[in-house]
Amino acid sequence: LLLLLLLPCACAMGSDFQQRVPAVHSSASEASSSAPLLYRTETKMVPMRDGVKLHTICFIPLELNKQYDTVLIRTPYGATGLKGEGENYVKQGYACAMQDFRGRYKSEGTFQMWWNGSTDGLDTISWITQQAWSSKKIMSSGTSANGIAAYMEELAAPDPLVLRAQFVVVATGELHRSMYQGGAYRESLISGWLTGIGEPQHIAVIHDHEAFSPYWNNVTMTDKWARVSAPAIHLSGWYDIFSATQIRAYYGYQTQARFGAGLNFLIMLPSGHCPQGQFQWPGLADGLAYAEALEKEFFKTLAAEPAARNVSALQGLPSVVWYVLGPAGLGNGTLGNYWTAATDFPPSNTTRYYLTADRQLVLQAPSAAASPSSMSFVYDPRQPVPTVGGNNLLLPQCGPWDQAALEQRPDVLTFTSAALSAPLCITGQVLAELYVASNCTDTDFTAKLTDVYPNGTSLLVQDGIVRMRWLADPSVLTPITPHKTYKIEVDIWHTSYIFNAGHRIRLAVSSSNYPRFSRNLNTGKGITDNTTLLVAENSVFMGSTSAPSALVLPVSPIPNKVPLPGVR
Repeated sequence: LLLLLLLPCACAMGSDFQQRVPAVHSSASEASSSAPLLYRTETKMVPMRDGVKLHTICFIPLELNKQYDTVLIRTPYGATGLKGEGENYVKQGYACAMQDFRGRYKSEGTFQMWWNGSTDGLDTISWITQQAWSSKKIMSSGTSANGIAAYMEELAAPDPLVLRAQFVVVATGELHRSMYQGGAYRESLISGWLTGIGEPQHIAVIHDHEAFSPYWNNVTMTDKWARVSAPAIHLSGWYDIFSATQIRAYYGYQTQARFGAGLNFLIMLPSGHCPQGQFQWPGLADGLAYAEALEKEFFKTLAAEPAARNVSALQGLPSVVWYVLGPAGLGNGTLGNYWTAATDFPPSNTTRYYLTADRQLVLQAPSAAASPSSMSFVYDPRQPVPTVGGNNLLLPQCGPWDQAALEQRPDVLTFTSAALSAPLCITGQVLAELYVASNCTDTDFTAKLTDVYPNGTSLLVQDGIVRMRWLADPSVLTPITPHKTYKIEVDIWHTSYIFNAGHRIRLAVSSSNYPRFSRNLNTGKGITDNTTLLVAENSVFMGSTSAPSALVLPVSPIPNKVPLPGVR
């Protein structure tokens, strides 16, 4: 699991072990010198409802005339590269079915990303139940793209007596929300990934469907959580590319599922697809080890027949386990960078830090008598603010990175609190409520939350963006009126972070973060229709009751440091 998280794209280069393996395999365990692992393989072309056949490799423990619970993994990276995962499940007593997406590697058909995921997943689940070695009980598992495939299986509302449980790692169940964050196209993530797997033709398809429309229905669980048939462990990370939507998936499963509500788990690593920022988080491996141990207990419990399930062991565990982030370097009373756990995230006290004309963040709300102030900057798409850190996949810098150099640019506005006299913890969703205007019919507004150290380092905690042409409705492109003031809410995603005493809180506002997000050319046209660009003069208003721009923080008690719970 650790390797999968640190090298999420490496599986695309997996070796084709299937071509040269015999029907019966012997694999020595890395953990011990005990008897070798014995299993047989069956390689099938499994027919889908439209006649397309998908390449599927099945690892089956070598005990004849016995039926096995099965773990299903569907992948665009090559099923033959999943030998290690398959053997891991065989070691636990499961059969494992590993399948290439349609149009990928040895499967027939045309690759359409996850748009066939629900029906292909359901048809594959049905096929497994018809095999002589199948107990007709299935668990699904997947990391990253494979995890998205697992989420898509639930859109087909499979039989809860067949699909029993899921283990979904750093994935999303809402593709439009994940590809167009705040309406802005995630260029380095989506274009980079499709190019990297040799499918760049789909970039134009995604661009053609910039607006939310029925096109996205087959890859959107937003209003379909009630179809969920199997509870899941949702393993994500604060700096993961899908962290916000995976938190949403956890709550959708936990509160709205037709089966398994209340039996879900959320684990928030410090990392995710991003292995580390400018420093390593202590204890990362402990969280991964806990997730693997929990998966074993989770699958074993839910594979049992409903009347025989002993769910008390699961119900006695905390539903949410998360890493409390803090500044780099422990010692001298520094707080943060440890694990905690609870039945849910702690309730937070929504606290507003108001922007002032002298670039401060203050707790005192503007007075009724105050007149609004404004600060403006020029955004030139030819000179965008470069991406340094954040929830990235393919960029060289991800996670928490120092923003101090970027904050010196004239197109970046910073607002900073006084030095904290005591530690301040936030746990939950961070927002920037901004009152803004532009001289163009479209532009972006970005917001970054940073921790300013006493030495001047400004370490990124989280960031977000709003693309103004989608402000009114994500399904209808609506240009804004030049010079009109709009209230916007920039989602800066979720975190759990302790700002230590002596540190300061900063909000940085600009109009670009490239190539994390595509450049807005300020023309008011869609992403496929822009042939020219405009230079925008953008403004942020503050300091009055009519424009009380603020950074909104979910202030919470400092969580206790909790040893990760043991799993029997």
